[in-house]
Amino acid sequence: MRESIKIKSDNYNFKFRVSGLVINNNKLLLVDMDDSGFLCLPGGYVELGETTEQAICREMQEELGYKLEIIKYLGVVENFFVNKNNRKMHEICFYYLLKPFKEEDAKYNDYILIENDKGHNIKLNFKWINIIELDNYDIRPEFLKKIVKNNKPIIIDHIIFNEL
Repeated sequence: MRESIKIKSDNYNFKFRVSGLVINNNKLLLVDMDDSGFLCLPGGYVELGETTEQAICREMQEELGYKLEIIKYLGVVENFFVNKNNRKMHEICFYYLLKPFKEEDAKYNDYILIENDKGHNIKLNFKWINIIELDNYDIRPEFLKKIVKNNKPIIIDHIIFNEL
């Protein structure tokens, strides 16, 4: 088993992640993890020795149950925020636009998955949210709403997003 790239210190937790935008019929796939009260993009940690492309494909298959392919790289975001446990976080996240490898495998309904992530059970509540209704939801990071609303995700490039 590979190790996820994350570091804990007294002041900050660091994590190296990937996230995927999957859009179908003007709806964006989002997830509420462990009833956090907010939605984010599906994805997960990059593991040592793994490229971000390999990580997003692996994570999405683990969470969705079918293979997805990368349409395009959208960019990388450096994000500073306080998590639900009141810990300061420093995150580097690579974003990709994805689509199902085989359309017949895709699921376009809301569902719940209990994922065993290296010995920890995580409840993943997947929801398809209409793009025109994104402002009605607490989506994090907040900038995602702007990127997705035009239904043509743009290159994010490298930005620093600070919610502290």
